[in-house]
Amino acid sequence: DHRDLHSFPTRRSSDLAKDKPEEVVERLQRRYQRLLKTTAEFDEEEVLSIYLTSLSHAYDPHSDYMSPTEASNFEINSVKLQLSGIGALLEWDDGYTRIKSLVPGGPAERSSQLRPKDRVVAVAQGEEEPVDVVEMRLNKVVELIRGKKGSEVRLTVIPAASEDGSRRVVSIVRDDIKLSEQLAKARIVDLPGDGGKVQRLGVITLPQFYENCARDVAELITALKAQDIEGLLLDLRRNGGGILDEAIALTGLFIHQGPVTQVRDARGRHTVLEDEDKGVAYSGPLVVAVGHLSASASEIVAAALQDYGRALIVGDAATHGKGTVQTLVSLQQFIRSGVVENPGKLKFTVSKFYRVEGGTTQKHGVAPDITLPSVLDYLDLGESRLPNALPADRTSPARHEQFALVAPYLDGLRERSAARVAASRDFAYVGEDIERLKKRREDRSISLNEAARVAEREESQARAKARREERKTREEGVPQVFELTLETLRAGRPPVPFAEARAADPRFAEAEAEASADESDGSEESPARPLDIHLEESLRILRDYLALVGPVGERLLTQKPAVRE
Repeated sequence: DHRDLHSFPTRRSSDLAKDKPEEVVERLQRRYQRLLKTTAEFDEEEVLSIYLTSLSHAYDPHSDYMSPTEASNFEINSVKLQLSGIGALLEWDDGYTRIKSLVPGGPAERSSQLRPKDRVVAVAQGEEEPVDVVEMRLNKVVELIRGKKGSEVRLTVIPAASEDGSRRVVSIVRDDIKLSEQLAKARIVDLPGDGGKVQRLGVITLPQFYENCARDVAELITALKAQDIEGLLLDLRRNGGGILDEAIALTGLFIHQGPVTQVRDARGRHTVLEDEDKGVAYSGPLVVAVGHLSASASEIVAAALQDYGRALIVGDAATHGKGTVQTLVSLQQFIRSGVVENPGKLKFTVSKFYRVEGGTTQKHGVAPDITLPSVLDYLDLGESRLPNALPADRTSPARHEQFALVAPYLDGLRERSAARVAASRDFAYVGEDIERLKKRREDRSISLNEAARVAEREESQARAKARREERKTREEGVPQVFELTLETLRAGRPPVPFAEARAADPRFAEAEAEASADESDGSEESPARPLDIHLEESLRILRDYLALVGPVGERLLTQKPAVRE
């Protein structure tokens, strides 16, 4: 199911290099034939979707037509984070649908009949005849495997361990699957500092603004406070947005009440959207981590907390820059009854949102208070790069509280972070990558000589390996990290050490093995270093922040704030 998600061919360039020339030609021919076959199999729904989406993009990049299938996927992956299926992550593998991983606790894992790398060759609904899915497009296979909760699906699979291609039939009863990897999650980080002093910090990662995510974050905050954290970091670096009301509710967890964002529609009608709940879930020192992949609702949160002076914003040079609001409208109301059973939905832009202080995030994004070096700053990312993006403008400021919780400490925080970054071997690697990227962008040519390309790849792999090995020698100062998920919290289980949590998750082990085989340089999470370099530096900035503001607790928001008109 979708955790039967879409994925691309998994054969790496290093694998292809081992093939004989005639095998490479044969493989390429099969792929071209498959591409032609796939294009010929486009149905009316897909053709209409391509046309109408292209038409809507002429007005702005965020207006889309959603076919019935796409509308269903949007509801599953962006709103409900739940589907009914077997709980398997699927990938396409040169004509086969292959099981990449199983969702922990899902029907497929509970059945003990499927394993990662098993290949699905046919799908049957209950007692119906099986449908051959070899060479079938992955999204079509996904539709066949999904189904109503409690219904039976029979999969004909070639087990990964099979040496002769023998097949067996697996029967699984579908159930509701929670897409847990997209839910809010927390970490407790014991960060060693000068003199061996360890400070306990909390991290909450929110991948997207789904239904009731603010409630989930409040629950995690309560659990982190029970673990005696001294400061909190909210990680929105890969949060592409979601439900606007949830962004407002989430901001309200850190302020008493007041305006969060302003909205103006095409007719000039102006609305101030406010947090009306006087309660505060967390009133201590707060850092918000953002990046170029932070967009829309995550920008609303970061901008509001920055305008209030409530949180220190850390990250890439700017966020994505999506300052527009979309709505979903079913097209059923516009179609005569009986003509089309389900005509899909239209997602179109209806208004722009503005910051509390009157500025906009449209095209500009949110500029952090402290910027960390990032390769993403040199890629063609952001709203301003999209065709037909709406222009940036301003509106009048909204009356709001202004806390002096950031500005008095900024110069000192920037100075300390800059000194660490300058001395960091990890950020030196980032600088090297930036310089290589700049050179590649200046040289628009690419060699077609096989020996030259192989040499480039080998050089890249050697560089990545050297970095991984060098990082292994730096064991001192590695933070101790514990993971806390909503599932473990609600089950009454204690936080789990990071390495233990990762060892219990086969998906992470497989991803790490693939990263080591490719060109990963170890800068991302691993059992040896549980924090990526940007998150670790953001936490060190939070530690500096704690040192500058002095003894803290539930007192920061008790000061009487100024009111900015």
